[in-house]
Amino acid sequence: MQGVFRGRNTELKILEKKYSQDGFIMTVIYGRRRIGKTRLINEFIHRHDCKHISFTSVERGETELLSMMTEAVLSSLAPDMSGNISFNSFEKLFDYIGKHAEKERIIFFIDEYPYLAKQCPYIQSVLQREIDTKWKNGNLFFILCGSLVSFMKDEVLAESAPLHGRSDLELKLGPFNYVETAEFLEGYTNEEKAVCYGLTNGVAKYIEQFDTGESLEDNIVEQFYSIGGYFSEEQIRTVITSERQSPAIYNSIISAVATGHTKNSEIASYVGSDDVSYPLKVLTNAEILEKRISKRPYYVLNDTMLEFWFRYVNRAASMINADNGKAYYMANVKDHIHDFMGKVFEKMAKEYLMEHAGQGGFPILTEITDYQAAAFDENKKIKQIELDLLGKNGRNIKLIGECKFRKSQFDKDEYEKLLEKVKYMPTADPVICIFSLGGFSDYVREKAKNCRLIGIDDMYSI
Repeated sequence: MQGVFRGRNTELKILEKKYSQDGFIMTVIYGRRRIGKTRLINEFIHRHDCKHISFTSVERGETELLSMMTEAVLSSLAPDMSGNISFNSFEKLFDYIGKHAEKERIIFFIDEYPYLAKQCPYIQSVLQREIDTKWKNGNLFFILCGSLVSFMKDEVLAESAPLHGRSDLELKLGPFNYVETAEFLEGYTNEEKAVCYGLTNGVAKYIEQFDTGESLEDNIVEQFYSIGGYFSEEQIRTVITSERQSPAIYNSIISAVATGHTKNSEIASYVGSDDVSYPLKVLTNAEILEKRISKRPYYVLNDTMLEFWFRYVNRAASMINADNGKAYYMANVKDHIHDFMGKVFEKMAKEYLMEHAGQGGFPILTEITDYQAAAFDENKKIKQIELDLLGKNGRNIKLIGECKFRKSQFDKDEYEKLLEKVKYMPTADPVICIFSLGGFSDYVREKAKNCRLIGIDDMYSI
């Protein structure tokens, strides 16, 4: 399964278009770990019959990094000279690459660039000079790639960065959406594919851990609740601490948000700290958390795998280490999978609506959010209004939606409660969408003829 390249067709087309242009081209690709950046670039390189240099930065000293890059360059450009030529600076090595690129198209790919830049801070200025004076006259296709998102944004792409304005293409890779995730899961039902999407957050490396030759339950137990499972505490620590020096406070903050403590004061109280502003900013910049703006701003996790782990796996460590994790899963988790999937299903619905915006009677939408507000009812009493989906075009509300990831059908009471909430919304004739795992009762199908009723199979029939 891992040998087959899936998804990223749009990104490949964009890269191909840039590659077809003559002259020097610089591309910056970034995104969180395990997303599939390296796999995408390797696939792109594989499709072209030209010389290519692939160098992966690691946490080593400057001298060793220069030696490692020299080896990568010579093995591609002059394999007979490997071991017989050395360079005493990156600048001279880059000059060597540039001279070869004057004669032919060469792809030069630096992976995990932040490690190189942090160890050799001057490398940014060296690259800037090289691009402006030497490489611009050749045919080098230069790719910088990195997983440290905040570094790539602040030190490579920001206006103050030495390399700002040099790139011809900037690609930020995110996780696969739920439809793309399903491509890895042939043989599973649509419900099982949806659960896998929630458990993996659409991250390629995570999805590959699921063996569709085994049941979904066996996969969950094996990968989350077993000694040697992929989603171990060590793996989670790698995800959390990739850009941070003190993991404890960050782990506690993520645990707080995953368990429903989403406002600043609630998080601070949960972790036992007077001020969590800085770690919240770090986690937000790293795109692990997202800050939602309302009357009282709150935070949500951007990674549903981490949400599952901190809600349902974190406290099972002792039983997992005792090789009894399955018992914990059966007693404490199995019956709550559908509860966990509630927010995931809303995310899937948003992806579905954005994919269909402007088609088949669905409105053009610029954003889709959840909605929480208070309103006065006919007796002038305060009524809390909560909606799973609120779709807007600019400031105009165009769509209202409800999502239920339950085996039972969406029935009369739920339908009438939704219509009651719609009455209090400042909009006329919005499109009403209802997403339901268990389908819809005859009553709803009869009464809701003006609503869009969307089941799980409909969502996967794109």
